[in-house]
Amino acid sequence: MVPHTWKVTGIRRRIELLFISSLFIVDNSAPSVGVASPVPPKGSNYPNPEPCTGNCTWVHDPNVIYKDSTYYRFSTSGNIAIATAPRLTGPWKYQGALLDNGTSIFVTKGQDIWAPDVTLVDGTYYAYYAVSIFGSQLSQIGVATSKSLRPGTWTDHGSLNIPKSSDYNLIDPNLLYDPKQPSAPPYLVLGSYWDGIFQTPLTDLTTFDEGILTDIIRNSTTNSKVVEAGFQFAYGGFYYLFFSSGACCNVPPNLAPAGYEYSVMVCRSSRITGPFVDQDGKSCVKGNGGTEVLASHGNVYAPGGQGVMIENGSNKVVLYYHYVNPKIGYDATQFQFGFNYLDFETGWPKVVG
Repeated sequence: MVPHTWKVTGIRRRIELLFISSLFIVDNSAPSVGVASPVPPKGSNYPNPEPCTGNCTWVHDPNVIYKDSTYYRFSTSGNIAIATAPRLTGPWKYQGALLDNGTSIFVTKGQDIWAPDVTLVDGTYYAYYAVSIFGSQLSQIGVATSKSLRPGTWTDHGSLNIPKSSDYNLIDPNLLYDPKQPSAPPYLVLGSYWDGIFQTPLTDLTTFDEGILTDIIRNSTTNSKVVEAGFQFAYGGFYYLFFSSGACCNVPPNLAPAGYEYSVMVCRSSRITGPFVDQDGKSCVKGNGGTEVLASHGNVYAPGGQGVMIENGSNKVVLYYHYVNPKIGYDATQFQFGFNYLDFETGWPKVVG
């Protein structure tokens, strides 16, 4: 099936804008504090997240980058919260906001800044982000730049001016340069909650010019789940597209039916532009294609909003994400930062302890 394309020219309200930096140790075996725990028994063989110390809570849609012996973690809301740590395990310390004065983009009253994605290009860090509000398709994607990653050093360039469409939602950006063609323009994936995840080449890193948005992950069959939060990762000669599927942020008594909450999925291609298939060879644009990487298990509920990176020193592949620990609570301020290692021995990612 040929992917759907649209030629164009030219959430989830997960948390309030106030950001609180909480310091504690995440313990996935912690005793109950009186919060209901209707976690489905799915995925019981998944290992628990690795330990996390310091500011490990109020973390949505994390993006992690390593620079000068320090890990920088960027996350949704608080005008994009920045935390740092010497190791992925922490201790994480809140440093401030990426956009300390907010964004020049105006979408609607009560808007929030979501899902940052930071990439180093020729000595400059580009932070792509979405501006939206839960249930809205009026979203926009913006970009800011910095030479150092630190709060107070970022210049906001505003919207990329990608045209809006009823076919997609402009959220969850992620940028990747093709290692097989490093001089070619990078590819931006976005969306979408509406009709799948889209990809387009980005010839100008701060302004969308003219291009084609191609639907590369699409769920349109009966009882299909929402797909969003695409993350491109080139590894071992393949291009992996990790994404989140299901309901992100429901709270009791309105949790999604068991198996319909957030989980991490993946599709793979030999080309950066696809076509993408799952481990069974099923097309990921024909509907519900995708191989599960991580789902609810034990005290981990609705993992998603993920990214993938190589850990400094060990060279291990890391999957990081946010999740809910039902024994702590489902509130937006209680979302946890988690990470696990991935094994690619079979050519497909598997979470390992």
